[in-house]
Amino acid sequence: MDISFIVLLATIFIGRFIQMSAFRNLSDEDKTKVLSKNIMQVSQISLFITFAMVLIFYLLMSNYSAQYKSISIIFFGAILLLRIVTFSIARKNMIINAIPENYMRKYFLSWFITTVGVVLFVFLMVKQYF
Repeated sequence: MDISFIVLLATIFIGRFIQMSAFRNLSDEDKTKVLSKNIMQVSQISLFITFAMVLIFYLLMSNYSAQYKSISIIFFGAILLLRIVTFSIARKNMIINAIPENYMRKYFLSWFITTVGVVLFVFLMVKQYF
């Protein structure tokens, strides 16, 4: 398995572990708020779209390596935009649902670690073509 995928998977698992440990520390009432439909949907959709984009990026880089610069710039911009928009929507929904600030900080840390993993994935993939 390519090191870029290992880095990506590791950061996703680390991020999810942080998020789950923060979830366990919530009261039952706050857990219900976090599990509300609008917050969970944003998180799930973001994760699936991110996986799909990573797969598409990998396939494009594998088949069209000569255009690695344009592919990586477009992908990098799109994935960062997706990550920022979904984080903003999730944070807004958490504020509306009065989620504790401690959980939101851990959620941001989880989001940040996963985003760094995606950025490293792109960097390591592109590095192969230098």
